[in-house]
Amino acid sequence: MIQFYRGSTGKIASLLRKFFERAALKLYRMRAYPLIFTVVLYLRQFFQFLEVHKRLPIRPNTLFNDFLFQLKAGSELELPLRKFITDKEFAKIYVEKKLGAGTTPVTVCILRTLEEVETYLPATYPAVIKPTHSSGKIVLAFSKSDYDKAKKTIKYFLKEDYFLEDLEKNYANLEKKIIVETYIDDTFAIEGSVHCMRGEPKIISLIDRKTKERQSFDANKSPLGVSLGYPLNAFEPKSWGFLNSLLKSSRILSGEFSYIRVDFYTDGERVLFGELTNLPAGGIGQFSPAGGEKKFSEVFFNSWQK
Repeated sequence: MIQFYRGSTGKIASLLRKFFERAALKLYRMRAYPLIFTVVLYLRQFFQFLEVHKRLPIRPNTLFNDFLFQLKAGSELELPLRKFITDKEFAKIYVEKKLGAGTTPVTVCILRTLEEVETYLPATYPAVIKPTHSSGKIVLAFSKSDYDKAKKTIKYFLKEDYFLEDLEKNYANLEKKIIVETYIDDTFAIEGSVHCMRGEPKIISLIDRKTKERQSFDANKSPLGVSLGYPLNAFEPKSWGFLNSLLKSSRILSGEFSYIRVDFYTDGERVLFGELTNLPAGGIGQFSPAGGEKKFSEVFFNSWQK
């Protein structure tokens, strides 16, 4: 009966999510009255949550995804600072203003037009090429041939409106640009993120860049045995020499936000900061293993007792 109920809930929620999604997109393109658009968009986000999680988002103080729903469906993502750090170029400016020069990968170039993409050639390889106004899109060019082959994709990036993909308010009306960065070399063997709440680091997620093993830890290095968005493949870093510096920097970077995820790379000692993420997994991520959200949430809200 429970499986039938959840299955039915998911199907009904999916139909309603699609209906309100179409309505929200139409209103957005029409530049409709803001209040109407806001209500329709809220209903779209609500039924998306119900479709994915098969529950109501009514426990924002005890469950992580419910907490993120309040952020996603509310007005906070429309604040100027939220939108500013959503832009990958400006996020790096924000990080370096807070932490100093050299704390992010070097920005080589910003491309704003199709003509610039066509005529540009990276001076060195590998080159990392991303749209500043989108999420999850990246091109790695290891040679001129790679860049030439990727031009069509990069030009598509310039035409893309990521807001239309998942209706995250912080992406609405961002300038469309391409950022070219230096590649973070393989000595930085671990990439990770720090989930911060009101300026305090709560959970550190680490990924081995080579093996893709991943694990989450509390701020005292205790493994949680959970992973958000991807299957858990537990490991521990060879050294935690980077931890104190990471926690100090994360406090500085997260101080102006109710929640932010600070993304970084480390070689075990040094830390480079990549992006600041408003909504991990679009605010609807699922945990591995099943039931992992409870443990993750207990640590995030400081109520987990070991």
